[in-house]
Amino acid sequence: MTTPPRPVGTARAHTRLLAAAATASLVLFVAACSGDEPAAVVTAPAPTVPVLQPGTPGQPNATITGSAAAPTATVSILPTDERFLSEMIVHHAQAIVMVDAVKGSLEDAEVAAIASRIGDEQRPEIDAMAGFLESHGAQVPPEATNPNLTDHGAHSMPGMATEAEIAQLATATGREADRLFLTLMIRHHQGALAMVDEHSDNSMAELVEETVNEISVTQGKQIMQMQGMLDRLT
Repeated sequence: MTTPPRPVGTARAHTRLLAAAATASLVLFVAACSGDEPAAVVTAPAPTVPVLQPGTPGQPNATITGSAAAPTATVSILPTDERFLSEMIVHHAQAIVMVDAVKGSLEDAEVAAIASRIGDEQRPEIDAMAGFLESHGAQVPPEATNPNLTDHGAHSMPGMATEAEIAQLATATGREADRLFLTLMIRHHQGALAMVDEHSDNSMAELVEETVNEISVTQGKQIMQMQGMLDRLT
């Protein structure tokens, strides 16, 4: 029996499918050979002509176009970025715990204002760092959603307050609360800057670099402001 010739349209569609697969393979190969640093998320160019997608047994073939026909490659996060973001989330979480501990206890209006500002600024930064970790398949510290889970005695990051210091802060009132909050938060901010300095020598993803720069500028300025307040209240 003579095998009937394949329809021209089906043959061309099959050729286009093979070409798309070859393009995706080439993109993945280049990404894998680009060195230790992960490349940006790579997407094969979306085909501009229909591509035939073979159906499952008993099902008809389908014709797909655009981004649906372009395979994508997911890249992982740099280990140094993952560690930095994970630790900074926990570090920020303790700052929020410290701010919550003195709500209603601070006497000085300037101290109360900067405490509120620190809490308002660090919550969105936690969310951004957690979102970056999650989008790259990395584990997100539980403190990202519940800062009160922070074990204040179990972390070695610089500037972290101890359990005893947090307890003391929670019971202080008036001028004592003002001075203790400033003392602990200045040290806490200095610890964050030390973490930033340590990480700045590494290659970084764009969002991580933006976070590093934001912490460096904002917390550096707040250290000077809080030191001025502490000098005034001492």
